[in-house]
Amino acid sequence: MLPEQPAPAQNPIDCRFIAAYYNFHRPNQAPIPLDDQFLLAEKMFLSIFQIGIAEAYVFLYQHCQSLKQFEQWLIDKRGFAAYQEAINTFNNWHNNPTNRNQDLAQPLSQTQMAFWAQSGYLKISDLLSPADCDDVVNLICTTLAIDINEPASWYPNHKQLQGMMLVRYQDEAIAKIRNNEKIKQVFAQLYNSANLYPNTEKLSYNPPENGSYQFLGSPLHWDIDFNQGVDYYIQGLVYLNDVPENRGPLTLIPGFHHQIKSFLQQHPEPETAIKILRAESNPTAIAGKKGDLILWLQALPHAASPNHSTQPRFVQYISYFKP
Repeated sequence: MLPEQPAPAQNPIDCRFIAAYYNFHRPNQAPIPLDDQFLLAEKMFLSIFQIGIAEAYVFLYQHCQSLKQFEQWLIDKRGFAAYQEAINTFNNWHNNPTNRNQDLAQPLSQTQMAFWAQSGYLKISDLLSPADCDDVVNLICTTLAIDINEPASWYPNHKQLQGMMLVRYQDEAIAKIRNNEKIKQVFAQLYNSANLYPNTEKLSYNPPENGSYQFLGSPLHWDIDFNQGVDYYIQGLVYLNDVPENRGPLTLIPGFHHQIKSFLQQHPEPETAIKILRAESNPTAIAGKKGDLILWLQALPHAASPNHSTQPRFVQYISYFKP
């Protein structure tokens, strides 16, 4: 934890939301009806302050005792200067939530756009430098005390490692990829909007299976709130090292966005539907190179896969939302 910092400058708009967010998520708080404005403000808050929703909830529900402690926790994540900058950015968004004058770049070709429409996923190369990928790999290895040259160190028991997911959200190396302008332009073209903000996503670490370690990832699944329905939402990840077909690549069912409506009409219970797909489908493995960006629609059933290679797989998840 960083040394004690000066109290943050009070801004009526931003501090009102931070206080409201703290009060809403206090343990044993009487339920408060959610509205769309609060949900959007939460997304913007987490994006701009670069806070993972899971870590925010753990802190607020299990550790936080006061609004002052919550503000200090936000400061400790990236420092007081970054906290002040986030307040200013949130304030600017609050006063002008849409920017209608942004130019919309078109980095994807007609061929890529046609493939996206047909298959519901894309692999795009050459958006990131190898050094940017290496920096996040080094961060993962340092966090988990892994020596890439010592296979015995590849299977740590670490409190931030939940299955394959590394609960680490803040670092300059993570932010550099998360805020990469070329990646944002791809999302912008697919969303047909430049008014996008990055979600604060996790990292992922998938070491090879061996006699004492078995794959910890989820089976084929959807990341869909079926109470809200299937939306045009784009999920994504960056391969931080080469991921051939035997190194645990993303697997998915191409083109399923064209079938999901009728499939769920036949099998209206999503858990039953996904079990049928697990039993009957043959997902496609999306191998790739270091720095490849893989995007897919949330309607596509997908999963990571067991690593049968001789090296770990490293991934940074990345996605954007449109206010």
